[in-house]
Amino acid sequence: MTLRRPDEDLPLEEVVGLYAAGWFPMDDDERQDEPLPWYSPEERGVFDLDRDALQRTRRAVRRSLARPEAERWSIVFDVAFAETLAWCARPRTAGEGVWLTPRMVRLYARLAEVGLCHTIELHDPEDGLVAGCVAVTIGKAAFLESMFHRVPHAGNVMLFRTLDLLVRSGALLCDIQMTTDHTERLGARSISRWQYLARLQEAIGLPG
Repeated sequence: MTLRRPDEDLPLEEVVGLYAAGWFPMDDDERQDEPLPWYSPEERGVFDLDRDALQRTRRAVRRSLARPEAERWSIVFDVAFAETLAWCARPRTAGEGVWLTPRMVRLYARLAEVGLCHTIELHDPEDGLVAGCVAVTIGKAAFLESMFHRVPHAGNVMLFRTLDLLVRSGALLCDIQMTTDHTERLGARSISRWQYLARLQEAIGLPG
């Protein structure tokens, strides 16, 4: 399902309402003359937030966590917000399109101004930002919108530490929109829209 809405002029109350109703935005850099599209697919990718699920992810990334450089990396929030978004907005491969377009960056910046969007960052004392994630947060729900890493193993380490923080903070939902072969190997799975909506309602405190 696709919902077409205006871009950055959409009031933040409506943006939050769309997230709370199970929609997420994903742009197309070749269609900037069209309204920003919002999606609510039949299946949704999530990481379960319980100790057993966290241990499965730990086992999947154990080699990355055991790397000597991983001990140097510290996880911080919103220190390099603009830089993290810029890295996430880069094409993954040459010639590949970009969904995190300038108007998406503006949308995340507006959400950050009201405390609903954050960057989760992994920093090295010498190399600076080595991995990062853009996350929208509403209540006890975390929507991991985009991730990047620029050195080997940093992405796996950042993902595990992010999930660990979410579990320890009592978060109830970690949404990654869609799974890939890689995220499934790390413990993500797809659930139906109706299962997702039930989890979402609980996480953001809406009545069932």
